[in-house]
Amino acid sequence: MFDQLEKHAETLRNTNAGWVSRRDAADDLGRIAAYALVALREHQDEMDTDVRRSIDKALAQASAALAGIKPEISKSPRLYTLEELVRACQKEGSREISPYGDGYVVEVTLHSGRKQRVYVEPFTRKDGLKLVRVYTYCGAYTPETAGWALRANMKMAQGALAVTTHEEQECFVLTNCYLSGEVTPAELKTSVKEIAFYGDWMEEKLEGGDTL
Repeated sequence: MFDQLEKHAETLRNTNAGWVSRRDAADDLGRIAAYALVALREHQDEMDTDVRRSIDKALAQASAALAGIKPEISKSPRLYTLEELVRACQKEGSREISPYGDGYVVEVTLHSGRKQRVYVEPFTRKDGLKLVRVYTYCGAYTPETAGWALRANMKMAQGALAVTTHEEQECFVLTNCYLSGEVTPAELKTSVKEIAFYGDWMEEKLEGGDTL
């Protein structure tokens, strides 16, 4: 995306490129800018705090650019392998890692002495978007607990509750997803720790025991 934008910007800067090419580059840049600003403004009231923070930052950068301040374009983030991401979670006695299917499972020992397994796996949506999914099983789903579980979502600093089928039984999972090309080892480690903590809390409320 940035390569295409830079190509248009370079054409516009190049006074030898010919007026037609420069005009078309300006038109394309204008359409892209207008479309981006409309999309950002439509979601200024976004409920997710991380998304809203990014929207506010983007609009502030756009406002600064209109005032003549050049935006800082960060370099492309490093692409980490799933193994590199998960290995950053390893901590002897606290977080033990094992292969699991196409991904890994991290067995987290909490301060209480209870344990929680957190699964980290690659996931590709139907539209082709590649994700890294972090999740843990929290307990059996029942209609009686559904309302309580949804209200508990509001207390989560990381992740959200969902329902899936595990071992032929519907159960709650606490899950968090990242774009595979953007998540860092530090972010993944934080997610694993938070998912383990809140997943265990949910499990204790739903099941009473420590079933991992």
